[in-house]
Amino acid sequence: MKFLDKVLREWRVRKALRAMPADPAVVFDIGCDDGYLLGRMPTGVRREGCEPLASRAAEAHGDRIFTGFFPEAVVGAYQPAAYDAIYALAVFEHFQADDLQRSSAVIADMLSDRGRLIATVPHPFVDKILHVLMFLRLIHGQEAHQHHGFDPRTLADELPDLRLVKRRAFQFGLNYLFVFERALPRSADA
Repeated sequence: MKFLDKVLREWRVRKALRAMPADPAVVFDIGCDDGYLLGRMPTGVRREGCEPLASRAAEAHGDRIFTGFFPEAVVGAYQPAAYDAIYALAVFEHFQADDLQRSSAVIADMLSDRGRLIATVPHPFVDKILHVLMFLRLIHGQEAHQHHGFDPRTLADELPDLRLVKRRAFQFGLNYLFVFERALPRSADA
């Protein structure tokens, strides 16, 4: 990972950590990569994640890493209503609409009553910037070709089981932080 990759990742992670509920007991990281975010969790927090190419580094930080794509890799294997924070940093722009719909229901089921989904999504213009930075070898190869021009303004509509409570631009308007809660209280789900 190149220096600029590290700077941008740290910026994203800091924004996301500020949105974490106080004193979380259990967190989950969708697309946990090398476990960097999980490793930044406070002591005593149970850490879990999901990553298609789970690495030993991620396993070292997390209590449990599911290998595969979310949500299929976790269905039937997670504890409902247990997660105080679910993170999806630079992940949802890789999902197709039907993947987001399936993820919405699973995330809502995973979240505790005080739980939050905390996500970052880049503006579509970032893909052009990434290609230039990769050409100049200032960043490591990214999966920009997988972003399919995802418009972050549509994310709340794509996650019907969740209620948007915060949306803020950062990184000079090139990235967005989203915070969601369950759309309905658990007692109303019956």
